[in-house]
Amino acid sequence: MDQVWRHRWLALAGLAMAACSRAKPASTPFSIARTSPSLAAHSPPLLLNDSITVYFSHDILPVSVTADSVTLVDEQGQSVPGSLLVGANWLTFQPKPPLAADLQDGSFRPGANYRLMVAGSPRPDAVRSLDDRRLAEATTFDVRIAAQQDRPPGLLALLRPPANDLPFVLRAPNLPQQLPADAPRLLLHFTQPLLPASVTPAAFEVTLRAAPPVELIPRAVRAFTSRLDDEFGCSVEIDLGALPRRVRDQLASPLTRGDMISVALARGPNSVLDYSGNAPLQATPQLWSVVAGNSVALAEWPTGGDRMPADDGLSPSFEARGGVIRPRVRVEAGDGSLGVFHPRCNLTLRPGQPFDRGDGQIVVSRGAEFPFLTIEVPEGVIVRVETSPGSPVHLLACGGMRIAGTLELVTAPAALPPRRFQTVREIVQESPIALVAAGDIDLRGRILTPSPPTEGATSLMLASAGSIDLRGLQGDLPFHTLLVVESGATGDESAILGTRGQSIVFFASFTYGVAAGADYSVRGLTSWRQLPVDRDGGVLHLVDADPNLQVAWQSAPADPVRKNEPDMTIGRVGRLQQARDGDSIAVLAGAFVRFALTARVRAGSEPPRMRELRLSDR
Repeated sequence: MDQVWRHRWLALAGLAMAACSRAKPASTPFSIARTSPSLAAHSPPLLLNDSITVYFSHDILPVSVTADSVTLVDEQGQSVPGSLLVGANWLTFQPKPPLAADLQDGSFRPGANYRLMVAGSPRPDAVRSLDDRRLAEATTFDVRIAAQQDRPPGLLALLRPPANDLPFVLRAPNLPQQLPADAPRLLLHFTQPLLPASVTPAAFEVTLRAAPPVELIPRAVRAFTSRLDDEFGCSVEIDLGALPRRVRDQLASPLTRGDMISVALARGPNSVLDYSGNAPLQATPQLWSVVAGNSVALAEWPTGGDRMPADDGLSPSFEARGGVIRPRVRVEAGDGSLGVFHPRCNLTLRPGQPFDRGDGQIVVSRGAEFPFLTIEVPEGVIVRVETSPGSPVHLLACGGMRIAGTLELVTAPAALPPRRFQTVREIVQESPIALVAAGDIDLRGRILTPSPPTEGATSLMLASAGSIDLRGLQGDLPFHTLLVVESGATGDESAILGTRGQSIVFFASFTYGVAAGADYSVRGLTSWRQLPVDRDGGVLHLVDADPNLQVAWQSAPADPVRKNEPDMTIGRVGRLQQARDGDSIAVLAGAFVRFALTARVRAGSEPPRMRELRLSDR
């Protein structure tokens, strides 16, 4: 019996030991493991472009690494500019390298001392691990920067050569380059960062290609970093001034449209150098053609055929007409006081009878008029429109109309209006049922009339200051439907899309402006424009813009397959950002840009407008 109990106790002990061996080990504190390079007191000082990497004992939560949780300050306690990079269990402070010859414009200054502070517990903004533990304690590192006398052997300056295998060359442009005559500044892009002291006017041979050639003196030369350069690249701007001077006789004269300018790199003692003291490989001179003005237009709006619809294609929007960008508003489209018409179930519209416009709001017509902001009849919904003898019904939209369901017209046909009528208002008064929109009319469903019109009569009029799209229509339009499009810039056959059947086309004039009592917002989107592949942004110019017009911009990279189209994949289109005249807009090189325009229009006030939007190089 004792033997049995002894075996049971041994079995229980074995199970207990196994359980202990599977138990989760006690977690170790979340702490800093080391830095690279070492920041110990005996370690050599850093060079001006050395990054500092901090390694942690566990993987870190990326969103916890901010300018508040990781800070580098100088001896006066002021924050030092630079970039923070985050990896699995590390973060890196990447300094801005100096570009000026005196090495005083970078993040680090020669011989200076800094403090790197990493926030820890109990601060709420401490760096955290992936399992949301705060860094066990705040940590401060002393950062010492080499002075001129500490320069390592073999270096021309306190700059560490980048560890890459890229050849040091002047990049060739991908597109023809233009130079504005009144503000000539030439841009060059290199594959390696340039030694600041080597960037001088003598390093660049600027020539006016004439007979004979004329060598020009740069007014100023500066190096800078650009998003067009990769991680190790560098750019140079050569400013010739409005009146470039000639080397031969020091005389100054302006450039003129059609001139050609070339830039070659000087060789020998005047050559630009990389951090290792090497000159760039031999390259052919780069060319610029001189154009008129003080800037080069990278993209312009509007151009021929530009449309500026709203996001949903229905809301009141903008248009380009008469040489200006303006809200698409027409008095005949009503005041929009009944809001958005989007019925969820079958209903009947009768003048004076209350109805649900689709969002639970009960409204009633304004006499024979139903003035909506927009009209959309969804697929599967039937809207029945009934008139009384001699009393027409007008469905109006300040924006657009989309009929995907069914429109049933219960009315007595009326005689066709005479061809001499030239205004929309005249034709509306003669039509039993009229649909009038300042925006586009898109027919995708069916339009039925229990009593088809006879010869010389009509039941329906469709009038649009934009276009009438019949391509998705199911069945035919009612006999002798009047299709009215605006005379003038859009008054042509192209404003009506699809098969018209036995309809009758009228070109008539709308009244530009806002109906009495109207007060609503107008919003439109310009078309996408692609910037040149050698440009990563520009300066926005709003030409003759009303101050009440609000402008925002967004960008998208080029589609990886269809290079001439924007990539509209979710997550690729940037968010809208407000912009004003003169703002600099930064995007990826060769990206697409478009603008959103917003304005408030009110009765009695002139709708805001502008002549054009333009992105220029300056």
